[in-house]
Amino acid sequence: MTSCNSTGEPMTMISRHIRQTARRFLRADSGAVLVEFAILLPLTLAVFALIAEGGRLFWSYQNAITGVRDTTRHLGRIAPSDLCGAGSSKSISDYTTFVSDSLTALSTPKIEVGLDTLDTVCVGEPGEYRGGNRVAVAVVSAKLTITELPFAPFFQLVGGSDMAQIETTVTDRSRVFGP
Repeated sequence: MTSCNSTGEPMTMISRHIRQTARRFLRADSGAVLVEFAILLPLTLAVFALIAEGGRLFWSYQNAITGVRDTTRHLGRIAPSDLCGAGSSKSISDYTTFVSDSLTALSTPKIEVGLDTLDTVCVGEPGEYRGGNRVAVAVVSAKLTITELPFAPFFQLVGGSDMAQIETTVTDRSRVFGP
């Protein structure tokens, strides 16, 4: 005798129907591409955002390094070579406006480059180098501040930290040769 369910159908018919429906469901792959796309989309967007933001940060940092290096070299050519001498006609602080303007010109709306410190280091002992005086070395430090990172909210969605801005200091040295 076969058992019947509440509607009077034999139980074997229902279990066979369930098995057939399950097999048909497992064989059907009409939505598989859409599901795979939905799984890979966040990862693809995260990789794109990382590439775009990383490229922007790299370009900004390289721009600041180049600007500081060029400004320091230019300062080494226009400042007098006797900055370390006792009777120097000028001091390195006389060039603060020039250096500050040169570095500020590198700034863009969300990437700021500004003068941090401008200093002179005197190297050697008197008479050690040609000319008799100690050698002056100009030291320029600039602060690079990158604000409003466009992809920061997206990085938070995938587990990244909240970074409102990035700050770093770029320093370069150049011997002061004089005009």
